[in-house]
Amino acid sequence: MQAILHVSKSATQEIINELDEIGVLAGELSKNTVEAVLEEHNLTIDDATLKLVTETLQKTNPLSCLSESGPLRTEYKRQAFYKEHFDVIEPIEYVLDGLHKKTFVYVPISTLLPKLLNRGDVIDKILEQSNVTSQSGQYNSFRDGLYFKENTLLLGEDVCISLGLYIDEFEVCNPLGTSRKKHKVTAIYWVFADLPVKYRSALSNIYLAVLCNSNDVKTFGYGPIFEPLLRDLFVLENQGFYIDRLGTCIKGTVLYVSSDNLGAHSLAGFQESFRVNTFCRFCLASYDAIQTVSVRDGLFPLRTKILHTEAVQTVKENEGLVVDGVKRDCVLNKLNYFHCVTGFPPDFLHDLFEGIVPVELCLCLKTLIAKKYFTLEELNTAIQHFPYTFSDKANRPQAIPKAFRLRGTVGGNGHENWALLRLLPLLIGNKIPENDTTWGIILDIKDIVEILASPIFTEENLFYLEARICEHRQLLQEVFPEFKLKPKHHFLEHYPHLIRCFGPLLDFWTIRFEAKHSFFKKVVRDVNNLKNMLLTLASRHQLMLAYYMGMPNLFKPALELRKISTVSPDILDPSVKDTIKRKFRNVTAVSLAKTAFLHGTQYTQGMFLSTGSTSGLPDFGKILNVLIVEDKPCFVVEPYTAWYTEHLRCYEVCKNPSAKLVVQPEEHNHYFPLSGYMVQDRLLISPKAFLLH
Repeated sequence: MQAILHVSKSATQEIINELDEIGVLAGELSKNTVEAVLEEHNLTIDDATLKLVTETLQKTNPLSCLSESGPLRTEYKRQAFYKEHFDVIEPIEYVLDGLHKKTFVYVPISTLLPKLLNRGDVIDKILEQSNVTSQSGQYNSFRDGLYFKENTLLLGEDVCISLGLYIDEFEVCNPLGTSRKKHKVTAIYWVFADLPVKYRSALSNIYLAVLCNSNDVKTFGYGPIFEPLLRDLFVLENQGFYIDRLGTCIKGTVLYVSSDNLGAHSLAGFQESFRVNTFCRFCLASYDAIQTVSVRDGLFPLRTKILHTEAVQTVKENEGLVVDGVKRDCVLNKLNYFHCVTGFPPDFLHDLFEGIVPVELCLCLKTLIAKKYFTLEELNTAIQHFPYTFSDKANRPQAIPKAFRLRGTVGGNGHENWALLRLLPLLIGNKIPENDTTWGIILDIKDIVEILASPIFTEENLFYLEARICEHRQLLQEVFPEFKLKPKHHFLEHYPHLIRCFGPLLDFWTIRFEAKHSFFKKVVRDVNNLKNMLLTLASRHQLMLAYYMGMPNLFKPALELRKISTVSPDILDPSVKDTIKRKFRNVTAVSLAKTAFLHGTQYTQGMFLSTGSTSGLPDFGKILNVLIVEDKPCFVVEPYTAWYTEHLRCYEVCKNPSAKLVVQPEEHNHYFPLSGYMVQDRLLISPKAFLLH
């Protein structure tokens, strides 16, 4: 109730008091029931024995732990019980300035990390992932990236772990209120980078390291705040932590730090302003030069560890000097196997969905409305009345504000802007003439997003991505010659090279880390008290973690089902039965369900899956049922043939008269299910990611 559902302490105590009264009444009822049973069977016992029997019966009631003498009766007793019976790793409070009571809290990874690695469910998945090898020329994970292959510790023969850090600020008070910025918090989280994304994206598997007031970070710098974390990381790099389950010490290091651009530049020691001359953390491009020169031209020298070290040395010798955008050294550079030049990947969320996409949509929509293809009211009506389904319903875009022309952006958060970009061709595409160049800009950025959202890259994909980004830049500058490219446009041009260095960028984006902030915001609303807030937030978080660590498995089940029924395959559609018999011999029973959750992703009737291809185009299937055969999930799908509609950058699908199919998850072109929408009597599917590699 307290750690997961955020029930306040006062409400929890009230519930316990009421349950205790129920327990007392139940005790009286138990005594009367025992007496009645004894009397019915003509048995007599003395009052002392009767009292002993009823008290013993009362102790079997789970509510007895809430009685006056029970271990959960008061908040103090509950806290003591948690610490005794659960792995509660308490945060440590460090003093920055005793006079003004400036503190921060740190959850020691030297305690937490060994406890996690001694769990079979965690270490087994890490070891399993470390043994996965990719085909030559493919980028499936960070292990295929150049920076991982250059890390002498992680690429050694011994088992080592890779950690990913995340740093960000979040507001716990009303962002429009009087306490805005006063209680703003800087948080540092960490994850096991070696875990597959489907596991480490769960909020319970994102671990807290540091909470500090953001104003204190600006006052005291990153040095003292990172000191206890760095101390533990030094031990991890040099001695490692002993893991009983493996009978040896495991070493590791920080592989990367995820953050938005401002947070990355601040921690890495680069200038936080993106209007300065040397603004890029990946190369030495100047702000003016990016308007006429692209990264593909090869005229911007890339940053290197040697150049950065020289710049830092010059800055140290000349206080206040900025060299090539470098203001100071990064505190994490003290580690033996981390460097800020190779440790801060770009963030897909902030660069695209909260940067380029809303700005370019604003530019293009303003022009398309001026051309009188449609009005803003017509567009907003289409947005508000579109029949969103499944995940699109949760991420439905907001109406475009009337002042969007003055603001220079359509606004919206990352989820909403992604949905708007994907579905805009279905909303207004039929109103736009063929080959309209302004419309082409929107379609180009849609294509680029789909490629970047892919979980796997090949060299061919990267060359294609590089070409599409270059073409998009040229078209943007042709159609809007007065528009000045943003720094994020320049960052985007680095993406093909950065994928070769880091691996697929979706592995590092901040979207799940930002969702983690919601836990602390809920705690603040629950507690309704900002006194010693950091320690309160960290303590509540550690209670939540202890709750999950008390479970047999830290990870959600690979498969969760709803409304399941078991039948004989003989009663199924003949084509489905024959397919099952071919795939699974001697099967006598199968289970049917309408909805399944596979590694947290929902699959339900009516969704579309992309499976297989015909003549270079992906095939689709509409889910009719989820099928469980020999404990393996499958999907009974109705096959659909697809045509690619260039003007909408979507697939038009038509029901295939051939027999129904049974497909397994590994046969999908992409794991994420899609929605089909009827637009002018055509069934259209707008993918989230590039479907065929």
